[in-house]
Amino acid sequence: MARLCIKPYTVLITATGKAPITLRLRPVPLVMSLGVLVGLPIAWIGALLYQNVQLAQRNQNLSETASEVLTELNAIGNEIEVLKTRAGLPDEQSENTRLPSADKIPPRGGVAEAAPAELMLDEARRQLPGIEKMLSIAVKPALEQTLESEAEQAAAFPNGQPIAGKADVSSEFGLRPNPFGTRSYEMHEGIDFSGPVGKPILATAEGVVVRADYNGGYGNHVKIDHGYNYETLYAHMSEIEVKIGDRIQRGDVVGYLGSTGRSSGPHLHYSIYRNGQAVNPRYYLKLEETK
Repeated sequence: MARLCIKPYTVLITATGKAPITLRLRPVPLVMSLGVLVGLPIAWIGALLYQNVQLAQRNQNLSETASEVLTELNAIGNEIEVLKTRAGLPDEQSENTRLPSADKIPPRGGVAEAAPAELMLDEARRQLPGIEKMLSIAVKPALEQTLESEAEQAAAFPNGQPIAGKADVSSEFGLRPNPFGTRSYEMHEGIDFSGPVGKPILATAEGVVVRADYNGGYGNHVKIDHGYNYETLYAHMSEIEVKIGDRIQRGDVVGYLGSTGRSSGPHLHYSIYRNGQAVNPRYYLKLEETK
């Protein structure tokens, strides 16, 4: 096979009155040199464009991250306001640090321009110390106090069962016929639970015993002050298990079922008083409805 042979060329440059200049050109090295000279700027431009694309992408990612951080901080600020309300603290959050809800955005306009990432990160740094200070100094102690108070109030709410085991209701709250057979009616300020003598009677909430003695109508009875304007009464017991001043927890035994005082048979008379007035215990207890 014939081998391709590229011959060199001789170029003669002459001028009047001057010696001629002879140039001997080799095509292959010349073409390669031209390629290098042309390729270098193109490669440099390509590298520069690639760097610009990468820089633009990093800036875009940074802007998105800064926007997310700022949005999260504002969301945390709004959640803190909810906690402050729960804790009973005044609402003092600045309008500059709170994102308005969609239905409360005031009329605004103008050309939309993306906020610089550096500006958004600076705003996030500015807000963070105030949020941390508000949480540690104001919100956390007040919220802990509120939760403690709520726990105490929940413990004092008389919604426990006043008698161990199944509770059989023998007389409801309200107007009822006289249980001793006369043709008269009386106001019954509680619910009666029938059962065997000696069945444990339980405190329905935490509180302090304020009465634990015998009364002609209620017989052996115990009264507990639960605070928050609640009191409960347990009457007709065969035996009293507590004394005045005892601190009682929900479920503690305060006595045993009996038939002392004005009673037609073994039962527990249970009353709840709210602000000194008798209320229907059914509103507080989990009892099966009568048919």
